[in-house]
Amino acid sequence: MSPKTRTTIERAVLALIAACVVAAPFGGSRLIIYNLTLTSLYAMVVVSLNIILGLAGQVSFAQTSFMAIGGYGSAILTTRLGFNPVLALGLSAVLALVAAVVIGTPLLRLRGHYLAMATFALALGTNSFVTAATPLTNGSIGISGVPPLAIAGHAADSALSFYILCWILCAGSMALFALLAQSHIGRAWRALATGQEIAASLGIDVTRAKILAFAIAAVIASVAGSLYVEFTSFVGPDLYDLGIVLNVFLMLFIGGRGSLAGPVLGAALLTFAPQFLAGLEQYQNLAFFGVLLVLILVWPSGFFGRARDSGPLREIVPLWLRRRPAG
Repeated sequence: MSPKTRTTIERAVLALIAACVVAAPFGGSRLIIYNLTLTSLYAMVVVSLNIILGLAGQVSFAQTSFMAIGGYGSAILTTRLGFNPVLALGLSAVLALVAAVVIGTPLLRLRGHYLAMATFALALGTNSFVTAATPLTNGSIGISGVPPLAIAGHAADSALSFYILCWILCAGSMALFALLAQSHIGRAWRALATGQEIAASLGIDVTRAKILAFAIAAVIASVAGSLYVEFTSFVGPDLYDLGIVLNVFLMLFIGGRGSLAGPVLGAALLTFAPQFLAGLEQYQNLAFFGVLLVLILVWPSGFFGRARDSGPLREIVPLWLRRRPAG
């Protein structure tokens, strides 16, 4: 598939998703509205991962850690200290930004699988910390009764109002990604993804570029984490376990790294797919991961990833399994 054709299809998919989002409140059930709201929140987290991985080329598993800062920050500030939910969301985002700079400064000196292992340990450590820090986080019980957002005196306390708010913010994060990708910052990140030595030879401050990507991604993930908690009125360690870490990565890799439509498409597929397979009962997980395996084999770079990373099915099938031509 040529880049022009891929871009055309990606724009068509974005238009279709936008049409579905607009039409859902008029004819969708409560379950569809709920799942589409979750899709928008996960899509924001995947957009944040797309910035650091899809643009800057740095493998990081730390997005759930920044989600936890946003989620627990909003929950603690609103339920225990009486902060306005919007102010709590903003303060949590600032805390995530500071944490990203403080943690990222030494951490991002690592490369490749060393960076991946370090951020993976950070994600696992976050889950362990919020489980063990009972006086602060209420441990495995979590914190309930988190109030919804209230903007200019209008509380987003209905499913529809929160749905609209989440999709507006999701669209904003996607617009920010598009602007960054086309800016000189995005070009510096792409040079960094090509090779650190190449980026340094072009006069790019490699460490500063990494930290910038890490910090912007942290803020977006924190906002999504706060919104998720204010949507469900609850926060607990299960929201940041290993399964969520892997799901966020799957969403990006299925949709396509570096693409605009990839995060929302991947988030939608992994949110709705288990429900379509619910009738298979005990075979649900087998069917779900079987479909994922086929998608990864056929499109290794995702639906909208770089074409050179993927290939037709005949290039994946082993030689001894290929059908030999007659004669």
